[in-house]
Amino acid sequence: MFSLVSLVHLAEGAEGDVSAALGALEARVARTLPGTFNGGDLIAHFDFADEDSYRDVLPAIDAVLGGGGVTRADSAFYRHGRHGAADPGLATGVYRALLLSADRPVSRPVLDTFEAEMVRMPHYIPAIRNWRLSRVIEARGERRWTHVWEQEYASLDGLNGPYMLHPYHWARIDRWFDPECPDWMIDTRLCHSFCAFGRAVLTA
Repeated sequence: MFSLVSLVHLAEGAEGDVSAALGALEARVARTLPGTFNGGDLIAHFDFADEDSYRDVLPAIDAVLGGGGVTRADSAFYRHGRHGAADPGLATGVYRALLLSADRPVSRPVLDTFEAEMVRMPHYIPAIRNWRLSRVIEARGERRWTHVWEQEYASLDGLNGPYMLHPYHWARIDRWFDPECPDWMIDTRLCHSFCAFGRAVLTA
């Protein structure tokens, strides 16, 4: 399976038209919640059985995201990576997407260590109900996005509290994101965006 996630920045008054156009292309679309960083006004999430299916609909998606109602879109197309589900029936939770650019020169073993530490987070942080870490095939927007880290939470409190403040996060994960740390490898201009789709996305 493959997915495309787009974080869409809107022109004033364009939300209804853009949401309807993306929905007509079978995207899940929701307005972002307060507190996102570089996360856009809408999240659009598409699923595809294969890469050809994505290529077939891409011109129509580009027409919407390149239209007058959209000022910018940060997008990542990816094959589904490592994942897990503790709550596959989650219906009223919060979906979070983090677009990352691992743009500093590092060895393959170092990148593998980063990915391994990321996917261990749900083991230590049970507030993460469902999750997926994927490598990006095709990126658009402000950066050459290399990874998509997706999670689902029962509520926004799970993201803002147990996830962000957990010792595993600040002791193991933050070093990859901190320019003052020798292990820094992630561009500081990332996309942290979240919304309530009203149903689980990562276990659909």
